Order: sequence, then structure tokens, then C-alpha cells
Amino acid sequence: MTFWEFLYRLGPGYPSARGWYAVGLFVLTLVILVMIALLPELRTDEFFKSLSTAIVVTGYIGFAVGLRDPAKDREQIGTALAGLNAAVDRLPPHKPEDKS
Repeated sequence: MTFWEFLYRLGPGYPSARGWYAVGLFVLTLVILVMIALLPELRTDEFFKSLSTAIVVTGYIGFAVGLRDPAKDREQIGTALAGLNAAVDRLPPHKPEDKS
């Protein structure tokens, strides 16, 4: 039995793709906190603080962006383009100026 078959037998309660992303982000944050607990000298290292902050913040931003609904985005873009096309259709035809 593979890992995926095991999860399938558990039923619909196992995480979705977004859930796995959240689990990974939690584990990554936990690893950084454990590193700080085990190696106290990292608390004073500015490079480690900057790098760990960037990793965690980037992960949370990526998670927030991943929550967007692409179908809704496409619908909103389609509505905006339809409005722009209607506005362009109402413009009077362009008459070139006579330069003679």
C-alpha cells in the first residue's frame, strides 16, 4: 500500500492541495523556531533573522495569493474587457486630417 492509497482509505478528511501547503508552511516555521531554540547564537545573527523572516513572510504571502479563485478572476477580466469593447464601439470613427 502506498502513502496515497493510505490517505485515500482515510476518506475525505485528509488535506487538499491548499491544506498540504499550510502544513508545509507550519512545519517550515516550526523548524526555524526549533533551530532558534537549539542554537541560541542564531538569535543575535542578523543574517539568520532576515533570512528566516523572508522565508516565513514569503510563504504566507504565497498562501494568501493561492487562495484566489482563478475562475472568478477570469470572469472579472472578461467583464472588464466587455465593458472596454463596448466603450470602443461607441467612439465616433476617426477622420484623418487633410494635410494639404
